[in-house]
Amino acid sequence: MKRAYFYLLIALVTAALGLQSCFQDLDQDPPYNYPEMAKPTYEAKYDGEIFYLPFEDNYAEQFTLDEPAVVGTPDFQAGKIGKAYKGAADSYLSFFPKGLSQSFSAAFWYKLNATPDRGGILCISPDDPAAAAAAKNNRTKGFRFFREPGNGGQTFKLNVGNGTADSWFDGGANAMLNPETTGSGWVFMAFTISKTECIVYINGEIVSQGSISGGISWEGCENISIGSGAPYFTEWGHLADASLIDELRLFNKTLSQQEIRVIMNAAQ
Repeated sequence: MKRAYFYLLIALVTAALGLQSCFQDLDQDPPYNYPEMAKPTYEAKYDGEIFYLPFEDNYAEQFTLDEPAVVGTPDFQAGKIGKAYKGAADSYLSFFPKGLSQSFSAAFWYKLNATPDRGGILCISPDDPAAAAAAKNNRTKGFRFFREPGNGGQTFKLNVGNGTADSWFDGGANAMLNPETTGSGWVFMAFTISKTECIVYINGEIVSQGSISGGISWEGCENISIGSGAPYFTEWGHLADASLIDELRLFNKTLSQQEIRVIMNAAQ
């Protein structure tokens, strides 16, 4: 009889340990069920960093391990570091943006493919069914970073909406890459948005700078498109970009020129 009680006790202890193993992670923030899900391991490398895509054979955002909606058939190609995002016709990534603030910056490596001759690169625009039905862009909120032909090459431009109107930051020839020369290799792109000013950088140098009244508005901005102006910035043909994008980082602060150069030089 004692032997039977002994075996019963062993069985109960084993079952209790199993339950503990199943639920031991539920007090974590956020909780993880058993079997344990992969946990984000990336920690911000730079002050204010909130979003990081290294494009190493997957599209997972490293802070959250969130996967985007993948439209079309983008691919991977040799990048500045490891692999990079390779754009394709009618293709882009769509993420739900998190942690956006009135101070915002983006920085990434870029290798120009000038065909087609214009493209959206990073765009956050509001979902406006009326504008879409009329094949128009609503540029009063969010931002649009894109390229189009001009000044003997491809000119990179930023458009930012403050809630009621939009401002353009076009550096002209200073913000131009010639695909036959300066645009044939990797360049470091960055732009910053504060409550009063926007600045565009190429390879750590200011190529466009100007004031913005009231700062940026994120009202109605529900997704960030990477590699295209679609779905909400398409009126002028700024669709999928066939170029390469690597080491994309977003920030909830306005990076200084020195900070941008530090990030750029880290990959040299």
